[in-house]
Amino acid sequence: MKPIVYEIRRTLTSKFVIIMMIAIVGLSALLAYESASTSSSVNVPSEPILSYGYFINGNNLTMVGYAHDSYGNPVSGVSVYYQYNGTEYSAVSSSNGFANSTFTIGKSPQISIETHYSYKQFGNRIVTSPTQYIVNESSHYSGLEIISGIFNPSNTSNLGFMVMYIGQNGSPSPQVSIIVKAVNSSSQISDTSNYTYYYNLSFISIAKIYPQINSNNRNMSFFVSAEGTNGKPMMIYTGTGKFTPLIDLFKLSIYTPITESRLQSLVFSGAASILGLFIPILAIFVAYLTYGKDRTSGVLESVLKRPVTRGELITTRFLSNSLAILIAGSFAMIVTDIIYDRYLHMYFTPEFLLDLIWTYLVEGIAFLALIYLISHVVKSQGALLGAAIAVFVVMDLFWGVIPIAVISALGISPASSSYITVNILFDYISPAGYSNLIQALITGQLGSFGGISINPSTYGITNIALAFAGCLWMLIPFTLAYLLAKYRD
Repeated sequence: MKPIVYEIRRTLTSKFVIIMMIAIVGLSALLAYESASTSSSVNVPSEPILSYGYFINGNNLTMVGYAHDSYGNPVSGVSVYYQYNGTEYSAVSSSNGFANSTFTIGKSPQISIETHYSYKQFGNRIVTSPTQYIVNESSHYSGLEIISGIFNPSNTSNLGFMVMYIGQNGSPSPQVSIIVKAVNSSSQISDTSNYTYYYNLSFISIAKIYPQINSNNRNMSFFVSAEGTNGKPMMIYTGTGKFTPLIDLFKLSIYTPITESRLQSLVFSGAASILGLFIPILAIFVAYLTYGKDRTSGVLESVLKRPVTRGELITTRFLSNSLAILIAGSFAMIVTDIIYDRYLHMYFTPEFLLDLIWTYLVEGIAFLALIYLISHVVKSQGALLGAAIAVFVVMDLFWGVIPIAVISALGISPASSSYITVNILFDYISPAGYSNLIQALITGQLGSFGGISINPSTYGITNIALAFAGCLWMLIPFTLAYLLAKYRD
């Protein structure tokens, strides 16, 4: 069996390498899922909402409050307060969401009722600010009302609306046709053929309606009108004492398509952070376990009695270790790419995917080469292990803190160009900073240092400079280790 084949099999079947590969791919996938799923979903408010109506019987006014969540579902246990003529009346919403209160009123064309409500959230009692609801006494009931901004439970990027009907003595609605029309926001022309929806309702107090939203009418404005059985328009109450034949719903889609720059930012703030931590761990300790440990313990000498030279031995083991790093980084990025496309419907561009794989290949091989070099400098296995741990702690784990400490000690202002220059200098000094440089080149942001926007070329961050720096980090430590292995040991 050829030495390189033997060393590759030996590295890839190592329990440590297998465990680290699983950890790198698994954790990258987990972070990708977390950022992609939360980014693609809409933050639906969890606080209860009150919608109001009324009906009048003689001198008695019954205020109807409907407590519901953002999907229009009823919420119980909400305390609702109605204030009229200095007297406050209250009710608590039942399982069907209604909290009604009846009290005597005087004669007036319009009656202002001050309303607010309270509810418990995480053990705290939350009290809302008061709002005004105007009762039009010329109409003995509020009739048809439209409550917009109701989230669609099957797709929270789309909104619908709620129909509330409070008739005489609180009776439900007669038969009513709800008409929803879309208007192109650019031309303001109603498209009655493709984007008009009809909903027939009867005997309802509450109904939820979700017009069909697709990519063609995502940016259109929607309006609601209603008709009775005779085909004549029905007036819709606004809660301000006025009736209107038409309610503007505005846009019913809050979907925002993912952009390439947003996707890149999600990657650098999510899965990339795991690779920046675990790829160096894999590189440092696979170098220690497969080469440095044998070198400092004398095992390497027995291997050299076989027909293999020192140069061949260090080269084949280094290449097999590098292959493990390449496989781990590539698999992690490919799985991450698949997960992002699953939730955000966008794959990485080939250039971006290759940039990511190159980035962590450089970081991994640079740390790998450093341990190979140190194994030819120290004499004992314990010293090598201590040095390996020190390299990881200083040059990877705490490398983001060291520049901040230096900048603080030098008194450099965060608003100065020197602040950026020193940060970039430190990124070039350690392989752990290489991903920061790539991120700055791609996004124009120094993400690890507060998301500062920069012009990368102004600070010497170019494709050529980073390719050259990456090659130097991979080649120089290994070349020195190779020369020491071949000509000194």
